[in-house]
Amino acid sequence: MKIPQVLTIFFLATTALGVEAGLLSLAHWQKNRYHQRVAEQAEFSVRPSVTVSGEFDNAATVALTNQPDPRNPEAGRGWRILTPLHTASGTLVVDRGYTLPRVTADGKPDFSFIHVTNATVSGVFQPYPQRRGVLHGPDITTHHKLLAFLNPARIVSQTSGVYLIARTPSAQGVTAVPPPLAAPTKHLSYALQWLGLAVAFPLMCLFAALKGRRAYPR
Repeated sequence: MKIPQVLTIFFLATTALGVEAGLLSLAHWQKNRYHQRVAEQAEFSVRPSVTVSGEFDNAATVALTNQPDPRNPEAGRGWRILTPLHTASGTLVVDRGYTLPRVTADGKPDFSFIHVTNATVSGVFQPYPQRRGVLHGPDITTHHKLLAFLNPARIVSQTSGVYLIARTPSAQGVTAVPPPLAAPTKHLSYALQWLGLAVAFPLMCLFAALKGRRAYPR
């Protein structure tokens, strides 16, 4: 066997092993994500409820856009209403619940229907979401009151590392139900897909090698 042929075989074998390792790594990553989501759902379901009282800062209300309806996630998208609540121990951002988008005649977001000042709200604490990856999208959409990502700095100047997801209504027209958690089954499906590709890839390589030997016999 000539040296160029040896180098070609070595290169192809190394590339194939790298691709196979990558496919198996992706399958393992999605399996871990599945178990992580299952653990998050179990932890959220037993998280204790807390009750806080204070005064809503209605002027600082914003909406987190493109959010699923918690009662029917497949029905459509709407807003999660977020308002700072000034309490005796500090300021806390409250996710007051889900509502359909409302705009004024000039196209600005309309929050007039949720202007309740003094309130007592029960719910569960939730850590703020963290950005993942290198490429980050914008925090806001078409208006500074419409958020694409829940960044607390866009709502209040100072707050704790958690916000309150309300389970009791604080305004008419707002469904005080926690947002649906990400379905863990999709990660299991992705893991099986990557695993299937990892199984199929060596067979494809073997088939290509056998076909090549038949096409170019020695």
